[in-house]
Amino acid sequence: MYVINPDSPARAGQLRKATGLTFPLLSDPGYKMAQQFGLRGSNRPMAGLVGFIIIDPHGIIRVQRVDIQFGRRAGYILDVVRRLRQRT
Repeated sequence: MYVINPDSPARAGQLRKATGLTFPLLSDPGYKMAQQFGLRGSNRPMAGLVGFIIIDPHGIIRVQRVDIQFGRRAGYILDVVRRLRQRT
């Protein structure tokens, strides 16, 4: 699991410390990764460049969703990841 954050590396480090994240936090201040994965919405905060993607171990995108409330989907995201892990 990775978090892709639009902040600078220094600010991303502050986020890591504040939240206690234990997985990689990637800095994407130019939104290039977000755009590459189609996480662009319209009429949304940050131009809709928020959401989540679940990619299986074979590199196949299983879920891709622009979702400003992605944090509320944590249970769903974890459930999909668990199911994918059971298949491998």
